[in-house]
Amino acid sequence: MVNNKYENNKGLIKNYAKNGKVQYLSESIGQYLSYLLLVEDEKEFKQQVAVLKKNFLVKQADGTFIQWVATNQTTTNASVDDFRIIAVLKKASEQFQEPAYQILADELEETLISKQLTDGLIVDFYDWELQKKAAVLHLSYIDDQIIKTDSKVNKAKYQKILMESVDSDTPFFKEVYTLEEQTYQLADKKSVNLIDQLMIAIQYVKLTNQTPAQFDQWLKAEWDANGKFFGGYLRTDLTPAVPYESSAVYALATLYFKLVHEEAYAEQLHQVLLKQSPFDKNADYATIHFFDYMWVKTVDVLYKKDLIDK
Repeated sequence: MVNNKYENNKGLIKNYAKNGKVQYLSESIGQYLSYLLLVEDEKEFKQQVAVLKKNFLVKQADGTFIQWVATNQTTTNASVDDFRIIAVLKKASEQFQEPAYQILADELEETLISKQLTDGLIVDFYDWELQKKAAVLHLSYIDDQIIKTDSKVNKAKYQKILMESVDSDTPFFKEVYTLEEQTYQLADKKSVNLIDQLMIAIQYVKLTNQTPAQFDQWLKAEWDANGKFFGGYLRTDLTPAVPYESSAVYALATLYFKLVHEEAYAEQLHQVLLKQSPFDKNADYATIHFFDYMWVKTVDVLYKKDLIDK
């Protein structure tokens, strides 16, 4: 389906399956590489690594960078996408017995650490033209795979930030950490994006080995009461802030409940996941973002193979 709907004639993955006004994101290729490794498609994986090298990598005297979007004007990366690509290349090197993947992963990680590591934390992005890095860390960008394996990264500091990000007035997390002031900010004062909240909650579980009690209680209560999740919620009265649901939300919620060993909730969410549009052959893929499509397909495979938290 990816080849038919999202891939152009150069092998690049579109953010939407349509012609015109599309973007080719490092987010998309990272997600696709992770999925291809999971389903053991070595041939397509190799082709996508070639696409990555040709269209996204920028080699400078001081490092090798990944453009967050493939354009001639792009001079920044996105650390969350770099994390995913580096991690999957390392795993693929072992799984497919291809040393070149490990060499590329090491090259990318060395650049990421040298340019974006600040007081033990990896900030959101780096601009290699301006030679300037971000001063903030979006908590939804956190990825335990790098944090747990790179000795230069301060795991304890990430754990502290995640635990302190819990907002005592609501079940939700504060989404942004500013490094210089060492303070937290809200991405939006009125509402939260549930995709971001679930991503933070998942990293909270993975890095602290604890369950975020307030968020966990609210998430279960919301599901028990309504049998659905919306894409966003108001911070004050916890009511839906948007009228739509999200396939990625159901995928991430399935993943979250498996991680906290709530098997009954995980199974209920997985059943909802199987009814999402990425499983509908007649779906309008021009309206389905590749991010949502890939999360649904990936979590379904992880769930069925019982690989979550492995």
